Amino acid sequence: MTEQGIYTFLPIEKVIHGPGSVGQLPSEIDRLGGRRVLIITGHTLAYETPLVRDLEAMLGDRYAATFSGIRQHVPESGIAEAIQLAGETRADLLVSLGGGSPIDATKAVARAILDASAQILPQIALPTTLSAAEFSHMAGFTDEQTGEKTGFTDPRVTPRVVILDPELTLYTPNWLWSASGIRALDHAVETLYSPGDHPVNDILALQAIGDLFTYLPQAKQDPKDLEAKGRCQLAAWMSFFGPATVRYGLSHRLGRIIGATYGVPHGITSAITLAHVMRYKVESEAARLAPIAHTLNLVNGSASARQATLAAAGAVAELVKDLELPFRLRDVGVPQSALEDIATKAADQMSEDPAGVLGVVEAAW
Repeated sequence: MTEQGIYTFLPIEKVIHGPGSVGQLPSEIDRLGGRRVLIITGHTLAYETPLVRDLEAMLGDRYAATFSGIRQHVPESGIAEAIQLAGETRADLLVSLGGGSPIDATKAVARAILDASAQILPQIALPTTLSAAEFSHMAGFTDEQTGEKTGFTDPRVTPRVVILDPELTLYTPNWLWSASGIRALDHAVETLYSPGDHPVNDILALQAIGDLFTYLPQAKQDPKDLEAKGRCQLAAWMSFFGPATVRYGLSHRLGRIIGATYGVPHGITSAITLAHVMRYKVESEAARLAPIAHTLNLVNGSASARQATLAAAGAVAELVKDLELPFRLRDVGVPQSALEDIATKAADQMSEDPAGVLGVVEAAW
């Protein structure tokens, strides 16, 4: 018998995808009533690629300013500076360009201005990685006093329009593209064993997993392959489809702790932890994780759920190695002395067995 469930919609109005789709940005701004547009991005995209200059020219007299001070893991000071610029320029619409950090920072800017004026600014997101933050009502940033990751959830800050243009990704470093693709894979895997019944998300998560296994290696082999990159973008969307409906798991929680404390990108934390978390979950979640192996044609129909889950975890580990991403915590600056503290924090936050989580972290080290 089908379980009871609930699907929560977020206020995304449009997802526009395909090569050249960024050309629809001006008409979407006009549709949303934007007259003074603030672009929020990072230093590299602003000064080492032509993308921001091209956007500024495209906007014409709609353009108000660009803030390019968003850094990895979104330190709060950058958000504060962007909020100040938004006020000074009287921005009425925000365009984010980049990965999860600029997109999350833009959500925080919108929310702060909502608090000050009782009117939220719409965001149009132009992602250049596969983090899929553009589909979410969640924003994460770093408290610079404590060095810990914090954040909020608020459906009102969800980008109103998302434009998935693979041409915007041509300047994304190959390692970052691959790592953010593993982050998308992490979204999809942890969707499957999220508590509750979420059949729409599950179907899309399995499709995302199959596509990421196919197209991430193709994009690594040829970073200018717009077909492969576009398919990866759609897979990232499917991996994070309806994030208000599912709850993400231990790999994500470990990533938040490790990323903020040691400056490790979230895609890299997923590359290091995901396969180990899957092996840990084989005792409790094999029935939910086993379909991954069947989607990837790793086992035949006689395999047990446990065998299938372990095969899927092995395939994830091999994909990480094939993409030439780090796969050990020791290789990204996490000391062995920190493992118990990381595990304790994650176990407390996730109500997991501390010894089991420590085993995951030790295996990942």
